[in-house]
Amino acid sequence: MIDKVDEKKVIRSKIKRFKRGSALDKQIGGEHYKNAKIDPIELIVAHNLDFIDGNIIKYAIRKKNYESQREKYEKIKHYCEIALELKCGSH
Repeated sequence: MIDKVDEKKVIRSKIKRFKRGSALDKQIGGEHYKNAKIDPIELIVAHNLDFIDGNIIKYAIRKKNYESQREKYEKIKHYCEIALELKCGSH
């Protein structure tokens, strides 16, 4: 079994970083991903998620100060509904 530290190393090893000043080390327009244990983009890439599933992950991880819990989960729900419609053919 892999512990959380090793798991993070495995995920990060799948993504090639630049030696200095990696784009993964900065965030433009806010701090809503800064406290995440794993950057959403790293998780999305490591698991080969598509746009819709990636957005579900992104909305679940981020914390915007001005965003209510209800708004957060409505966004996640909306992307789940999009996935059902586009990927599964249900309305």
